[in-house]
Amino acid sequence: MPGSDADEHPDRGREHLEVIRETIDRNSERDWDYYRENYTFTLLDEGRVRVSSIIDTESVDSPIVTEVDHVVTIDAGTPVTCNCHIARRPIDRKPCRHMRAVDAHPRL
Repeated sequence: MPGSDADEHPDRGREHLEVIRETIDRNSERDWDYYRENYTFTLLDEGRVRVSSIIDTESVDSPIVTEVDHVVTIDAGTPVTCNCHIARRPIDRKPCRHMRAVDAHPRL
């Protein structure tokens, strides 16, 4: 679901779903092939990448599957921040699935 690249809170109202999605992702072994099949990556400018789901959310009626676009910031070739709820939490400062997807990308 496209959103504004400047949206600081793209997960507003979906925070509980984001926690579930992140838990599933962290407990699964994901590699570049998985992320390549599930996300598109758009370079917005130097150091910012939009991560968008490839899944056709229009045909899926499960809210857990539906995902909005997120923006990951890269510094020195390493993802450092994301505008998703998981990356912004003050606790558990591990990389989110969007940051892991960008980190797995062979060209970013």
